[in-house]
Amino acid sequence: MKHFESILGNEALRLRLASDIREKTLSHAYIIEGPRGVGKHTLAKNLAAAISCENSDDPSYPLPCLVCPACRKILGDKSPDVITVSREEDKTSMGVDIIRDLRNNVRLLPNDLDTKVYIIEEAHLMNEQAQNAFLLTLEEPPSFVVFLLLAENSLSLLETIKSRAPILRMRPIPEKTLERHIVSIEPRAKELKESSPEEFYEVIKLSCGYIGQALELLDEKTRKPLLAARHMAKDFVLQMTERKNGKRAAEIIEGFSKKREELLRLLSEIELAARDLLAVKKSEDPPLCFFTNEDEAAEISFKFKSGAIMELLGNIYEAKERLRENSNVRLTLFDLCVKCGLL
Repeated sequence: MKHFESILGNEALRLRLASDIREKTLSHAYIIEGPRGVGKHTLAKNLAAAISCENSDDPSYPLPCLVCPACRKILGDKSPDVITVSREEDKTSMGVDIIRDLRNNVRLLPNDLDTKVYIIEEAHLMNEQAQNAFLLTLEEPPSFVVFLLLAENSLSLLETIKSRAPILRMRPIPEKTLERHIVSIEPRAKELKESSPEEFYEVIKLSCGYIGQALELLDEKTRKPLLAARHMAKDFVLQMTERKNGKRAAEIIEGFSKKREELLRLLSEIELAARDLLAVKKSEDPPLCFFTNEDEAAEISFKFKSGAIMELLGNIYEAKERLRENSNVRLTLFDLCVKCGLL
């Protein structure tokens, strides 16, 4: 029986939560950790439904059952007992006032369920004062309350909070699973796969196993600049195998952004491409992070010695470090191209 069927992959995590609910060992708080787009909010809503599921004690039903009134109300965003806490839109962090409001609300009994669930979005953005205020509630919460803290990275949370809230780390899903899922739920994905398969598989690569990111990239305006960066990264690597064409090298370099953050992202794409080329040399079944076609990666890799790829990776790392230290962008780019033999 598959519990939390709306959550793809993450089998161990789903089984753990189902066990916690069925065995009555559920914690009063969890930190759900993972990058943006991995499905943290989906898991939180499904966990809230499973906690209040009217069939949670019946082993013939999955968790959540999806059919009882409580499940339907929660998953339909109609339950007053599942409360989302978010930072103010114009703020870069979550301040103490929001947590004080939560503390005032938390003592009130649930409206129609046995449990109140608070979903705290972007918990990693709580400032220190807010975290300390939240800790006062987390230390002695009412028995009818469960807190779900959604965080891209739990490192920014106080150790005292993490000691009271087990971390549930969400993992990326396999590319084939992601591909099947978005084609089944999103007509734009199916259309893109049929009209431009290469672009579709580039979207899958760029998504890094995260459904939310894949759905965002189905918007042409969102994916266009990212795909352009991938193509420039591939051109850069290919040009290293054809260094005699100085004019073409100059064209490629001129196309590079002179904005620091954009250049850093482009260098990261080149780094991924180089890692793939090295992986192809070292493994018969390499996990590719950049190339969508293993044969193409193998063909390009054949033109490099392993040492040259390692040298490229070292040069990229050095350039990224210099950019992070606010060195001159044009000078850093020029130096990189000289070291890579393009100028």
